[in-house]
Amino acid sequence: MRIIDILTSAWAIVPSKLVEIVEIYNVHLKGEKIDLKIIEAQVGRPLNREEQGYEVIDGVAVIPIDGVISKKMNMFTKISGGASTQMVGRDFQQALHDPFVRAIVLNIDSPGGSVDGTFELANMIYESRGQKPILAHTDGMMASAAYAIGSAADKIYISGNTTQVGSIGVMVTHYDYSAQDEKRGIKITHITAGKYKAVGVDSQPLSKEDREIIQAEIDYLYTGFVQDVARNRGVSAEQVLSDMAEGRIFIGKTAIQAGLVDGVLPLDKLIYEYSSANLPSITRAVVEAKIRAFIPEA
Repeated sequence: MRIIDILTSAWAIVPSKLVEIVEIYNVHLKGEKIDLKIIEAQVGRPLNREEQGYEVIDGVAVIPIDGVISKKMNMFTKISGGASTQMVGRDFQQALHDPFVRAIVLNIDSPGGSVDGTFELANMIYESRGQKPILAHTDGMMASAAYAIGSAADKIYISGNTTQVGSIGVMVTHYDYSAQDEKRGIKITHITAGKYKAVGVDSQPLSKEDREIIQAEIDYLYTGFVQDVARNRGVSAEQVLSDMAEGRIFIGKTAIQAGLVDGVLPLDKLIYEYSSANLPSITRAVVEAKIRAFIPEA
């Protein structure tokens, strides 16, 4: 996929983070080579990010969802710092079927990300309710696409009064490079079959008709986002729109008042609440049977 295709796709993300991503990739769009060492210096960390997997603490699987969310783990997520919905889904399924795991915590600190893959992961989590307790937690930010995923858990908790939750909304960015092309002496002609094949191309200004088409697309995605949050939180779509959505960020206890989260609880205490040490014990025979089913005999 071309960089411009990534940047002009639908995003469920905090706008300031998208601006930061665009600034990095604009270097590439100008025809310059992306210098990974310079970007490492800018973001303050190495880019050789490995798959994170999950950690089991006293019977609780803690799955990290950090940074910008995208469907696949690639150079984009390495530069931006992020999580792949495909990999999170893989880890979630493994934890769900792991006999040593009694509960799952989605440990989220993310401004959101690409729409592609987000709602599929959220639906997977929602449809897994009832098999094991599923909790979402943030001690930083759970916004937009990240909130779509977190809202699919049974309960959502924040660590304190400075955490940021919400930003329910969708955005698409159009880039108009026609003036730049004209300055460089480039004239681009699109020859298409299909009236709408060239909607939103970056070699010409966005027409009123093109804008209406793109607006209809993101309105459709936004409606689905709102409906999913309503289902996940057990409220009406009207309540989501009036109290939670419209792209607003809620800080600390205001997120509880709006119905976005269920309470304030530090991560270590949340893990303890659902740990093997605190939950009612199950018999050794049941545990051994689960282990035998999970690990085939040699």
